[in-house]
Amino acid sequence: MKLIRASINNFRLLKGLTLDFSCDESKNLTVIRAANETGKTTCKTALLWGLFGNRALPGEGKRYPLFPSDMKETLQKAEVSVEIEFETDQVVTVGRGSHEIQKKQYRLFRSCIEYPTDGGIVRREFEGVVLFEVKPEGAERILDSDVAGIIESSIPEALKDVYFTDGDSAMSFIEAAATQGVKRKRVSSAIEALLGLDILKKTIDHLGKSAAKFSSMIDDTDYAKELEIYNDRIAGFEEDVEVWEEERQKLEIDISEGSSTLASTRKKIEDALKLGDKSKLVADMTKCVRDIERSKDGSKRALDDISGLLNSRHLSAGIISTSANRGLELLNNLSENKQLPKVNIPILEELLDRDKCFCGADLSSESEEGKKARSSIQESIEDSRTSDAQQEAATSLFYSVRSEQFDESRSDAWMHGYASRNQDYSEFMSALSSDQKRLITLKAERDAIDDTSLNELRELESSLSSKLDSARVQQGQRESSIEDAAQRKREAEEYRQKIEKRLNKTDSSADKLSLSRMTQNVFKQVGDRLVKEELRKVSDEMNRIFLEMIGADPEANDLTLITRAELTEDYDILVYGPNGHQLNPDQDLNGASRRAITLAFILALTKVSQVEAPNVIDTPLGMMAGYVKRSVLRRTVSEGSQVILFLTHDEIAGVETIIDETAGMVYTLTNPAHYPRMLVHQPDATDARVVRCECNHRSHCHTCERINSEAVAA
Repeated sequence: MKLIRASINNFRLLKGLTLDFSCDESKNLTVIRAANETGKTTCKTALLWGLFGNRALPGEGKRYPLFPSDMKETLQKAEVSVEIEFETDQVVTVGRGSHEIQKKQYRLFRSCIEYPTDGGIVRREFEGVVLFEVKPEGAERILDSDVAGIIESSIPEALKDVYFTDGDSAMSFIEAAATQGVKRKRVSSAIEALLGLDILKKTIDHLGKSAAKFSSMIDDTDYAKELEIYNDRIAGFEEDVEVWEEERQKLEIDISEGSSTLASTRKKIEDALKLGDKSKLVADMTKCVRDIERSKDGSKRALDDISGLLNSRHLSAGIISTSANRGLELLNNLSENKQLPKVNIPILEELLDRDKCFCGADLSSESEEGKKARSSIQESIEDSRTSDAQQEAATSLFYSVRSEQFDESRSDAWMHGYASRNQDYSEFMSALSSDQKRLITLKAERDAIDDTSLNELRELESSLSSKLDSARVQQGQRESSIEDAAQRKREAEEYRQKIEKRLNKTDSSADKLSLSRMTQNVFKQVGDRLVKEELRKVSDEMNRIFLEMIGADPEANDLTLITRAELTEDYDILVYGPNGHQLNPDQDLNGASRRAITLAFILALTKVSQVEAPNVIDTPLGMMAGYVKRSVLRRTVSEGSQVILFLTHDEIAGVETIIDETAGMVYTLTNPAHYPRMLVHQPDATDARVVRCECNHRSHCHTCERINSEAVAA
């Protein structure tokens, strides 16, 4: 399938807007240049509604009004319509038993009548879809009963969120805010959509119900009653899982819509801050906070160094240099005179352990002469304690300071170190004071910008963030409940299987039960085999595309920081560094690599699905720059059969040459409401709407010329 053209009318602020798409195989890229708040997401939603109806709208469209908001006071109702022209391959019967694939062109027209609402449930009537086959001789209407089948064969509805996506939504496969179970469910749902497992699941469920029916028909003997209990228990688990799964899916939709609304609100806050003649205000505040933290860290390090200097040997040596030199001279003299080291007590104490002195005198404790000598030695020991302590201290001091230099160089060295670190400390403190004053000024400027609107946006941001956190908690709880019930169901099924083996072999219902169970198991094994094989294919493709996007080649360069990416059998998207070190995609990768891995996953899905359909992506190059930005664009274009990108001016910057080479069509959408803050000229529009001009990525006109962000700040 390839999109040719789309005309959108009264779909929110899209009034009479026509979008054209490149069908050139050599230049398969369409670039729609559009600034923020210029209807990019609305265009994507309009295309989805045109193809799939209300089911494709957020919350199935029940609280998602299409009515143009600026027409509430003038119109009691509005006709909303989307016309899509596309070509697709169809299997056509060309003879008896012969078929061939032919390329056919269709024009689809979906419309409805909608009434204005101030919130709550949307009132929408007369929704209908008409499909025409465009032939050389004219348009031929397709039977209404065949419309859904043609659309489904062109682009399966289960894959709509894969082929129509945006940079932020793609991140949901790895976002840290979601629980592991929730992320796995998102990935597994995408894989199941890729394989079209809905029919297989329904078949397995039907066989399970048939088996339960046969088990209830078994004679009420032997283990029949126990089997009935377990059948009821398993049915209860299935009902619980079904209810919780519906709640989980609703929470998933709420979280997706809430995340989108929160991101949009935060973008509006940022834009509101930029519009107050302070385009760099937000960036300056962020930089200022970083500078303050750096100055705090630097001043702390300098202060620690100064504290260390106060305990340094240089300072001590400088302070006592005069006295120390005199003392060192005395110690040297004592050493030269063999007075150091010199102690008496150990020698005298050794004499007391002997019966005779070194000189031969009697030291026996039994004789009078010995007793008298020992008493004299003991008195000498006591008299020597003070002098020996002094001698020991002098000896220790001598050996510890004899290599020290006590001169002016020690004082000079300390003064130099102190002056240097004191200067560092003063500079850090001066910078800290300056940055803190600047931050106060920036905050004052921020608070002065459209205070009422800004406060309302901040209150909305806080409320949305709180609701989103609550929904994520509930989603995690439902996921845990589902996993717990599924585990209990598996255990009950294992026990039921044991009971079934003991049933009366002559009971025909038991035979039917056995057959239905066997058939059910065969289908389960087929499903498991399909999932396992396709998981491996998607994993290999994702790894290849991701490494090419980020320019990593682990075989050619051992220093590569990212060596591979993998989709596991547990539906986890994992990234690995050197030596198999596992990285958390949402926490250990930078913003560009995070977007690259999720886009690689989506492109791998489209590649493996072998469904030729357009990749419509809103703002895929956000948070990217340099090589990765260019590489992601090149890979996206080369992997897709038809690539339609909504890009902001910032996203286009740096990839102009790639667009020159690969884009078959480029044009610009502009929101007249951006005048005079962001547009140079006032566009020729009389109401709120998005307007199109034919300016490409390198040009501008009276309608789309924008004020340079630097000029806005000035």
